[in-house]
Amino acid sequence: MCADGFALHLAQVMAEDNPEGPHRARVALRRFRSALAGFAPVIDPAARRDMAGQARTLFRSLGRLRDADVLLAACIDSAAVAGLAVAADRVRAEVRQEMTTLQAAGFAPRLAARLARADWQRQGRRGRKWQRRGLDRLGRRALGQAWTDCMAHGTNLLALAAEPRHALRKDLKTLRYLSEYFAPFWPGGRRDRFLKHLRGLQDSLGLLNDLSLARPLPPADPSATEAETAALGSAARSWKSLLRTGPWWA
Repeated sequence: MCADGFALHLAQVMAEDNPEGPHRARVALRRFRSALAGFAPVIDPAARRDMAGQARTLFRSLGRLRDADVLLAACIDSAAVAGLAVAADRVRAEVRQEMTTLQAAGFAPRLAARLARADWQRQGRRGRKWQRRGLDRLGRRALGQAWTDCMAHGTNLLALAAEPRHALRKDLKTLRYLSEYFAPFWPGGRRDRFLKHLRGLQDSLGLLNDLSLARPLPPADPSATEAETAALGSAARSWKSLLRTGPWWA
């Protein structure tokens, strides 16, 4: 599913200038990498590193284009827009060439062919143990680790500097995607509340990230600072609500 989504949005990246293309392609790749982490106990370590490495390389290349698109969309200075548009077009051309060089269009077919074989599965006693335990036990392990990674950043989001806050944002993405993968095993209101707060938190942190990226653009815009303050406050409230709800898979 993730690889097919990447293929769909990669075609958009290659044929259109729509900023949703690189954004959605990166989301698909991050979802795939989260799945690799969540299912790590049943995946051969070498195979997992190889698949994750390919996805990471594509993800980082597309990130340059995503940042260029965000800057262009955020610019309110008509004199600067033209230069940013030229820069975005240059990055777009470079990224398209990189996608061709990396044979990105073959990522999904290569992955499908690999998964059709059995050599990606972890062998030995550890692999057999997790295969016997079932997906619910695997889900508890994966979600528990993702939650631990998020909690390692502390409970006071307002106290985090920009870089640690960005690291928390990345860990929250893994938590969200794993939550969506394993959600059917533990239905109920608590799960739904958790996911609602998690999505709200991600939205606020994503907006804050885009505003921070655009901060150096001229002219200085007081409303941008106000928007950052509002986004940070919203994120802090969602984080508190998420902590109060707690793990729904325990």
